[in-house]
Amino acid sequence: MRIEQVSIKTLIVSFLLVLTILALLLSLMTGDYFRKSALAAQAKSLSRIIEIASNQSLNNIHKESTIFGSTFNSRETVRTALAKFQKTGLTESLVTQLDESFQKGFAGMGAIDLVKLRVYDLDLKLLCESHEGIAGLTPQLPPFLKARASGRSGVERMKSLEGIWISPSGPLYSLLLPLGGIHMAGYIEIVVNPNFNLSKIADLTQMPLKIYNNDGKLIYQSEQNKISGGGMQLPVEYILHAENTEPAYRLIGLEDVEQFNNDMRYTKNTIIFSLLVITGLALLLALWTFTRFIFRPIGHMMSDINRYSVEGKLTVTPVQGNTKEFHALSHAFSDMAEKIQSNIQYLERLSWLDGLTGVANRRCLDIGLEREWRRTECEQTEISILLLDIDFFKLYNDHFGHQGGDDCLKQVASAIAQGATRPGDLVARYGGEEFAVLLPATSPEGAFSVARNILDAVSALNIPHPGSTVSNIVTLSIGISTIKHDKKRSPFQLIGLADEALYHAKKSGRNQIKIANANDISQTSQS
Repeated sequence: MRIEQVSIKTLIVSFLLVLTILALLLSLMTGDYFRKSALAAQAKSLSRIIEIASNQSLNNIHKESTIFGSTFNSRETVRTALAKFQKTGLTESLVTQLDESFQKGFAGMGAIDLVKLRVYDLDLKLLCESHEGIAGLTPQLPPFLKARASGRSGVERMKSLEGIWISPSGPLYSLLLPLGGIHMAGYIEIVVNPNFNLSKIADLTQMPLKIYNNDGKLIYQSEQNKISGGGMQLPVEYILHAENTEPAYRLIGLEDVEQFNNDMRYTKNTIIFSLLVITGLALLLALWTFTRFIFRPIGHMMSDINRYSVEGKLTVTPVQGNTKEFHALSHAFSDMAEKIQSNIQYLERLSWLDGLTGVANRRCLDIGLEREWRRTECEQTEISILLLDIDFFKLYNDHFGHQGGDDCLKQVASAIAQGATRPGDLVARYGGEEFAVLLPATSPEGAFSVARNILDAVSALNIPHPGSTVSNIVTLSIGISTIKHDKKRSPFQLIGLADEALYHAKKSGRNQIKIANANDISQTSQS
């Protein structure tokens, strides 16, 4: 389809429909994005809850490990073993005290999973470690603890240091405490497996929980995970990092967000419905505005144009109560239509006039004759016509030239027009030097009187004609025919009779009038 075949209304309505579809798609996309954003915010919030629970578990490890370290420091046997080590440098008795905590237990052993005890001198050099617990640990203080503890002095050395680190056997928690009380003899490192404490996060968060270590191995799964619920489960992930920023644990909780999802779905549908209603109302308002201020004025103008193409009437009524631009356009179009109509009428008048003489032309005569013939049929009246020929006009042209001949034609036409003065009379140039005068509702006597007046008017012009053999001035030969309406007659017979009468006038010596009727040619007048 070419653009010329598409109306502005169709184009604008199509554009509005496209906008409606885009608004619908945008509403759906916005609703989904809103829902996903809300779920992401919920997941972030739940992740924060897991983070807080993880920090709480680490605080419990720190608390219980500190209590254990204080209790260990306060033992008499430990002080004795430490004094013996300082005198002899032997660590057997100190190692025995370290192992005793694993063998005989300790207060609060149900709160932490103790996996190793190690003793360091004041320079953080490993002196000894328990035989009990896990094996394969690097015989040195974890790098992050050594970095923090090195270079401390005074009271700062009495402060504890702790954190999670990655060992060959997996993530561990270490707490470094001063050993020997006020008179420090070294440090003790309490190494704890945090898996035991992290498993309690599920109880703190009240949500199903899975815990993976740094190798991606599942080390804990709460009982709630094994129960398949019917609601929507939102996975919430939190990464617990070691002190060197490496991922130590990946905790994944599952939160039942079925009700939350239902609320979000309801909110989403409400927003989409509201947007669609607002969009629909806006589009209806836009369509009404376009119809009221664009489509209707354009349609009004097109109706005026179509009426002209069908009826030939280019009349424009300006549309009232419109926008400034269309108001101006409507009035401009109205003014243009009036000028066009005036120009058309002027051109029509020109198309009916002879360009040289200014009287009607042959086409106008044919139309007028047809019109008056129909009127004769209705009114049952007579109609007459005069055919006039300038005598010896070719000789006049040969003598005075074409310019002189044209001037002569103009003067004769003017004189003929002066002789036919009624509003219904029609003077026309029939061709060359011939003229015709159509006389509606005129009897032969009336037609003869008009012809006599014309003949006298032309003679009064006193136009010299050296080539004429009937007079020394320009003269006319006139043929008249009159017909009363008869279904057997036609306009062509009226002209034919007049032409025959003209022929007889010219044959009889010119400068005279001959009258014909349906039966014969009779009356003659000579100037």
